[in-house]
Amino acid sequence: MKDAADINSNAWNLRRLLVSFAGLFIINLALRVFYLRFDFVNGDEAVRALTAVQWLDGARLYVDAITDKPPGATLFYAAIISLFGRSMTAVHLAAIVWNFGAAVIVYIIGAKLFDRKTGLLAAFLFVYFGTNYFTQDTMAANTELLMALPYTASFLYFVRGVRSEGRWNFFLAGILTGAAALFKQVAVFNCLFFVIYECIHIYLGRGRDIGLYKRIINSAARLAVIAAGVILVAALFVVWLGSTGTLAGFWRNAVVLGAFYIGSLPRDLWLRFMVTRSLGYLLFNIVLWALAAVPVIRALRHRNEAEVIGEQGRLSSDLVIGLWGVCSLSGVFTSGRFYGHYFIQCLPALALLGARGIGLIAARKKRTRRLAASILGALFLFSFIRFHQRTAVLAFETLSGARTRWSKAWGMTTREDEAEIIAGEMRRRVGAGLPLYIWGYALDVYWRSGCRPASRYLTPYYFTGHFYPEVTKTEGPPGERFWREAHERFIEDLRRNRPRLILNVDEDIQALPYPDIISFINDNYEREGLLGPNPAHQFIVYRLKD
Repeated sequence: MKDAADINSNAWNLRRLLVSFAGLFIINLALRVFYLRFDFVNGDEAVRALTAVQWLDGARLYVDAITDKPPGATLFYAAIISLFGRSMTAVHLAAIVWNFGAAVIVYIIGAKLFDRKTGLLAAFLFVYFGTNYFTQDTMAANTELLMALPYTASFLYFVRGVRSEGRWNFFLAGILTGAAALFKQVAVFNCLFFVIYECIHIYLGRGRDIGLYKRIINSAARLAVIAAGVILVAALFVVWLGSTGTLAGFWRNAVVLGAFYIGSLPRDLWLRFMVTRSLGYLLFNIVLWALAAVPVIRALRHRNEAEVIGEQGRLSSDLVIGLWGVCSLSGVFTSGRFYGHYFIQCLPALALLGARGIGLIAARKKRTRRLAASILGALFLFSFIRFHQRTAVLAFETLSGARTRWSKAWGMTTREDEAEIIAGEMRRRVGAGLPLYIWGYALDVYWRSGCRPASRYLTPYYFTGHFYPEVTKTEGPPGERFWREAHERFIEDLRRNRPRLILNVDEDIQALPYPDIISFINDNYEREGLLGPNPAHQFIVYRLKD
């Protein structure tokens, strides 16, 4: 009877878990699916989509199609496009499923370290707060969203390894960190966490049964196994680059160009972005940050009473997750722009800690619970209305088939309408599959028109080094030889492909400090006029001379 009761209980628990996951998937879908009507909610998506199409057409990444990011996102887009055709809807749907996969991993971590309820709460917080910011940051299939799954899985396998579930877990943690870094380089901050954790483990274990020397050896062995996993991924990546003849191109356009990108921001602007944008993300998501702070503060005050991941002498689970979150936050600080989607790297740790915070608050006295629920509930409602009123409008329009005045006024809508008008004109005057060059960040015109980029450089900053519109200085950037060679390659592309038209938007080419490029354009093209429905955002049209 007892065995039958246990079987029935396990079956009931499994059904409840499956129902919970189904509900979580529906929430994940409902928060994102109504944005599918927009091809690109973030301009960076166009870079990934175009490089994916070029790669599928035989172009070599970093040589024939330049991108400054590792290939993970481009290959993700390419895989979806190869299966479902040239469709951003398919890419976004795949990203929604991918994001749910990351939420499942967050659940597994929470259930392993605490209990199933905490795991489900953490997965829900990850799903919801992954959308609780500006649309261009949260709804895009960007590198951070795609990185989150292997990045979080790496932490899971590290935790399993620490719990003495086999050294292979550390190897998998290394492999997954390497895989995450193929989406965005900041995933290597997982390695920083691994090292700091082991150093703290050695320090806290002094004077216990296991000798200090043995602890050092054990920690070094674990780190070596992790490093082997990372190195394996890196070695395979280098072999792939070498076999495709793109190793030098990757070094130039992903490593050197990336270093210029990071170092190009003046200190005062970096500080301003850090304060304003970080504070904006924190305040709009203050509920999650406040909940996450509760278990960390408790663990710091009562470390000896807290749960442990492994044997005695290890950090509490809350502090381990907090340390992982801090190391992840360090990755946000590397680029300097502090956009909202950069904080996705911290979201798994914040979600786990936030779920723990809910549990700890629920265990407090009734009056304390009510006060906390009232304050946090009001703050949650404010941010929900602030960011998901747009979701509600899109849901209404999708279900009713109507278009409202609210969505017509959005920047996303006006940009897509503008891109469709410009793309239609390009299809008529240039023709799908024929070369066109767009100087400016209007890459969705390529996508909609079907015109082929006339240069390997999709965006001007890949060959000018002018990364930030906010930086008004025009003196030459560091690495003059690098940029001179890039100018030459850009001009060579235009000379070889001879695009019938060049579209110039965002900044007037003639006003820029690039005399070699201006001279080439003036010698070979003539300014025809302006194009576009928005008087404040006109495209300058340059036509190839006869």
